[in-house]
Amino acid sequence: MDPDLEIEEIGPDGYLVAIYQVDAETGQMRSMMPQNQIQSRTTLFIRLTSPFLPLGFPDSVTADYIPYQIYDSLQAFASTIAGLLASRAVFVGMGVGSEGASLVTTMLLYIAQETMGRVATILFADRFSQRIEADVKFYRFFADIVNDTALLLDCISPSMPTAARAMTLGVSNACRALCGVAGGSSKAILSTHFAKSGNIGELNAKDGSQETVISLLGMWFGGIVVSNVHGTFETWCCLLTLLGSHLWCNWQAVNSVRLMTLNLERASILFEGIGRDQIRDPVEVGASEGVMTRYKSLNSNYAGGLRRLTIGATFGELVSCVLRTDDRHKGLENVQYLLHLFRQEEYILWIDPTTAKAVMLLREGISGQSQAKACFHFFRLMQRSPAPWTREILHGSNQDSTGLSHEPVDPLVQAERTLDQVNTQWDSLSQRLKQAGWDLDKTMLETRRGFRFRRLPHSRGKKDR
Repeated sequence: MDPDLEIEEIGPDGYLVAIYQVDAETGQMRSMMPQNQIQSRTTLFIRLTSPFLPLGFPDSVTADYIPYQIYDSLQAFASTIAGLLASRAVFVGMGVGSEGASLVTTMLLYIAQETMGRVATILFADRFSQRIEADVKFYRFFADIVNDTALLLDCISPSMPTAARAMTLGVSNACRALCGVAGGSSKAILSTHFAKSGNIGELNAKDGSQETVISLLGMWFGGIVVSNVHGTFETWCCLLTLLGSHLWCNWQAVNSVRLMTLNLERASILFEGIGRDQIRDPVEVGASEGVMTRYKSLNSNYAGGLRRLTIGATFGELVSCVLRTDDRHKGLENVQYLLHLFRQEEYILWIDPTTAKAVMLLREGISGQSQAKACFHFFRLMQRSPAPWTREILHGSNQDSTGLSHEPVDPLVQAERTLDQVNTQWDSLSQRLKQAGWDLDKTMLETRRGFRFRRLPHSRGKKDR
């Protein structure tokens, strides 16, 4: 029968479960069960992993989900065992099993620990919560560093006097609080990245199931370790080995992530390649991205180096930078012209040639696309290139690398030239970046919330310079 209509039925787990064929001439319908799919679905592996992996795996998650979860599970296993050794040290310090132990003292110590931990949670969240999204890989690894610091403090606490032990355990609990804020926030952001099908809730739930099993296995194995490791030297050897393994696995997990959104570090790597007509995808950029050495690529892509880039700068900072370069009257004219130059943009960019400092003003409600465009404009202006004006602005020199003499270029003129180039190239470039896998709508350049400007309807810049 040559069917005029064929329907494939997909189950909730994303696998093909049935095929229906309808013949228009006879009106007959035939259903078939794909035997190969039935066999694959009934394998022991699928049955065992279905409670821990999202439906449709691996098609429902990004490619970097698998290596990340493998290393994340290994680090959780090592951390659980190390945590048991640290807990034993805390119990010893509190006098568990000792006839002279005081219940009141233990309760007061517990209250002091919890107080320091909760205060640390509030302060850290207030100070750093806005930075986590832009530097999610750094803060994911930072969470494990402070967690291991807490375990080390727990283990050295029994050897201290009562007052010092109380302070040490308080600092340890504060470190755990920092780990909770940084780790929880960064994991939520990474879940958004991994969930290709928008299945964030399911992915988080399955991730919780994975952590439960790994922690349980770690507790069982850790119970054996704690029961057989008693001496101080043996305990520290075991603990340091576990903590080293924990940090190494975390480093590998974070390093395997290939984020598809732009921050300043990834933008530096991406746009540096565009200067050589190379469109790098998230996998290539992620392989070059630093974890602890943030903005290493950013600092290496400038001719002479940039002392400071302020994103979300105030209007006063812009005026101050412009007025440094000329007399006050001409400087104010330049400010007016700069406002007119960027009147159609959601940002204003200026580089001070005398101090090698740059300011980027962002308009209220600026989109991720415009942030990416502003960043591209910045790198067009500043990244290392054969254009002699780049070195002139940074060094105040009138010679390029070939030794040829050039007249110094007005930074305002250069801003106008590069803006024209960016406007000409951006539409086609942004399409190429999207095709390479980049999500420009979620660009996050700021590590903290900066200032925004609002252009009033009656404000007009000077039209002619």
